[in-house]
Order: sequence, then structure tokens, then C-alpha cells
Amino acid sequence: MATDLAKITPPRDLSDAQKALVFEHFFRRLATYRNTAVIYAILDDTNVTEFEASLNVWGQSLLEKAWLVCRGDDTENCPQLDSTSDTATIHLDKLPPQEDIAKILNTILFLDITASTQYSARTRVFLASLGPLDESAIVAALKNPDHIIDEAQKQAETSRRSHADKGKTLRIVGMGVGAVAGGILLGVTGGLAAPLVGAGVTTVLGWLGMGGSVIGLLASGLAGSSVVCGALFGVYGARSTASMVERHTKDVSDLALVPIRSGKDEGNSDTLGVRLCVSGWLDSPEDVTAPWRVLEGDDTYALQWEMNALQELSDAMSTLVKSQAMNYVKAQVIKRTVFATLMNSLAPLALLRIGQIIDNPWMNARALAIKTGAVLGDMLANRVFGNRPVTLTGYSLGALVIYEALQHLARLPPSQTRDLIEDVFLFGTPVGADGRKWTSVRRVVSGRLVNGYARDDYVLGVLCRASEATWEVAGLEEIDAKGVENMCCEGVEGDRMWRTIAAKYVPRT
Repeated sequence: MATDLAKITPPRDLSDAQKALVFEHFFRRLATYRNTAVIYAILDDTNVTEFEASLNVWGQSLLEKAWLVCRGDDTENCPQLDSTSDTATIHLDKLPPQEDIAKILNTILFLDITASTQYSARTRVFLASLGPLDESAIVAALKNPDHIIDEAQKQAETSRRSHADKGKTLRIVGMGVGAVAGGILLGVTGGLAAPLVGAGVTTVLGWLGMGGSVIGLLASGLAGSSVVCGALFGVYGARSTASMVERHTKDVSDLALVPIRSGKDEGNSDTLGVRLCVSGWLDSPEDVTAPWRVLEGDDTYALQWEMNALQELSDAMSTLVKSQAMNYVKAQVIKRTVFATLMNSLAPLALLRIGQIIDNPWMNARALAIKTGAVLGDMLANRVFGNRPVTLTGYSLGALVIYEALQHLARLPPSQTRDLIEDVFLFGTPVGADGRKWTSVRRVVSGRLVNGYARDDYVLGVLCRASEATWEVAGLEEIDAKGVENMCCEGVEGDRMWRTIAAKYVPRT
């Protein structure tokens, strides 16, 4: 893992004018993101004022970090982010190289994380839209601050000697060690302030070309890194997670968070994001994790829930799909290409066979999915994965679990849910496609909300038509709601096929 302090500090060779340009782009793009998020809240028409106020707090805090990094100790006040902020960027000059932008973004991110002791999903989505983020460097700095400073100090000493050999004096920009020790670092409880100050952290940061305020905040962030890591990664550990799950066993008898890859220790991650995957059909216990092993990047977990009910449903559906009744259904779907009059055309025997599945395994599993979703929503609200962004992915009844979790979050105060959810990918979701039902879900998602659907999923069509009295199902068609991405997935003729297909439509990293 890289442990180079220069990766989380601003580039030294940018002029003041270039840095000011970067800030202007940052400010206007942030205003655009803010305004779009507010539109989602207005469409939901729930807690709009509270949501906007909470969003403004987040945005202004991030903007001030950008101001500090780009404008340094300029006495001019940082502008206010609000609905009247300029969003036009077309007339602005071209930005500096991506490598320089990345360093600026990494510095802003490090300052924001260490100041707030959390990594907002909105911060991740917004910063990633501007340029590449080196989150591994930030993790390295937080987990190994003394090593980071030691390496940077060696670089500073090498540079000092080089300049001395040429008869030049190295100009150090920054505050004295005593100023930091007596000021900004006072009271930091991370347990690292003394050794860092002893190592001359401010001198090293000054060598990297930063002004006094940035030096102080970076030094403070490094000094308090153990506190930040505890908040980010949820170092309360597996026992805390287990107790949180245990509180809900009255509602859901089988619930667990399972790492996709064995050997992943909770709180020992090298990534700053989390992905939670929820399966909807189980032929065997391995299907809890197996569909998601192709995914890389963020920490990836699977939600194990009500395995007995899901396996019972899978067995019943396997029998039904092979039956003459469903062969007839499939033929009618292919013939009509729509489901509108299908139920009226089914023979009584076909209706009886389908009804047996719907009235028992399907309705039972569906009811448990709704309960599990409420439990998952509560777990997410209580930061079961720590204070970092969570991406949710699921198919079939697993997608229903996620949908219900998001509905639960939408009912909470916006200040509690603003920073939680990064992206959501749902496939074959057995809920209505009415766009009005999805506006509240869209409001709590910081980034992408993807509806993966398959027009030929005759199994989902029949099950939802009989259990919910509608053919307008999210897993079968597009959702007409602002901010929802509709993704038509080919090759799905039955709901059970999502198990092998869903992960192919999810970004791997």
C-alpha cells in the first residue's frame, strides 16, 4: 500500500491563478450537485426544508475544505453555497492536468474525513465526478501516520541536502512546531500528537508547499487518525455487529452479514467504501455469496436472510417452472409480448398450480423480505459498517429487501440519512413501477439508482400479477421517475436467472 504523504497534499507547482480556477470549477459543480439533490427532495415532497438545510451544511463544509486547499490563507471569505450559486462552467478556462486535480481532491477528502470523522456518500460521489481519488493513500495515512511522516521527512532531508549542496536555502512554508503543539493539536485524543510533533510534522508539511492553516488541519488529522479509523471502519468489531443483528431476531429469525471473501477482518479494510449484496433465490447456502464474488474494489458483504424460506421458494419455483402450467405461461408471454390479458387465458389447472406457489412459499418469502428490509434499514441507520459510503445491490426478493430498507431510511430525519447510501443497483425488483413510489428512494441515494429490468421475466410477471394485482412491475419495465436509471437486461426469461446475470451489470470496482 502506498504511504506517500505527497499523494494527500496539494501539488506544489500550480500557480495561485490555477488553484483559483480549480476552486471555481469545484464550487460550480458542487452547486449543480446540490441543486439536483434538492430537486429529488422536492419531487418526494417530504421534509424538503429540513433536507435542503442538511444538504447545505454538508456542501458548505466540503466547500470550505476546497477553499482552504485551493486559496490557502487568503483573507477573502469562502463563498456561500445556496440555490443562487452560479453553476455555469462552459466559459471557465481548462483545468490543470488530472494528476494535479487528483492531489487536490485527495487533500480535500483527507481534510473532510478527519474533520468530520466520517466519509459521506455524497462526498464520494461528488469528488469522484471531478477526478480520480486515491483512497488507498488516505487509508495508509490514517492507519500508518508515523510511517507516512517518517518517509516524508526523509524526502525533505534529501531535498534539503540537495539545495544546500547547490548553495541554496530551502524555503519552508508553515507554522512552527510550538504553535501547532500549543494550538491546533491540543486536545486531540488519537494518542499520536506527541510523536508526530516530535518528528517535525509541520516542517515536513511545510516542505510539501502548504500554508499554515492547511498544515495545521493535516497535522491534526494525522494526529487523531486512530479516532477517525474507529469511526470510519466500525472498529467496535464483530461483537457490535452481532448484537445489532440480535436485537432484530424477533422480526427476522435468520440474519447475518457474511464477507464475500474469506479472511476479511472487520475494521481491517484497505478501502473506504462498502458494498452489500442481497440474493433473492437460494438453491444452496453458497448462493448467499456466490453470485457476488466477481465484484472487486470496496469491502463486499452479503446479507444472509431467511435461508429456509428462500430455499423452500426456490424448490417450489423449480418444480413450477418445469411444469406444463408454466410452459403454457411462457408460450403466451412470447406470443403476446405483454402480460395484459394473460391471466384470463390461463386454464384452471395452470391457475391452481401457480396459486399454490403464490399463496404459500412466495407470499411467505415476500413478507419476510419486507420485514428484513426494515431491519436492514435500521442497521444502516445505526452505521453497522461504520461511517462510510454503502452501495447496495440485490436481485428479486433481495432487491425488495433493499427497496424496503431505503423506504425505512426515507422516513427518518434527513440529517440521519444524508451521508449513508452511495449507489443502488436493483434487478428484477418485485414492486410497482409507479414513479411516485420511487421518489423517496431516490432522495436518500447520493449517486446512482439503477433499475435493472427484463421484459421477458414471465415468472416475475405471473407472481406479481397474482400477488399485487398489477403488471406494472419495476423488474419488468422502466420506472418513470427523475434520477432513476433504467437498464434493460437481456437473457432473463425467469426470475431465477438473475442469480447468474445481475452481477454482470454492476461496476466491478
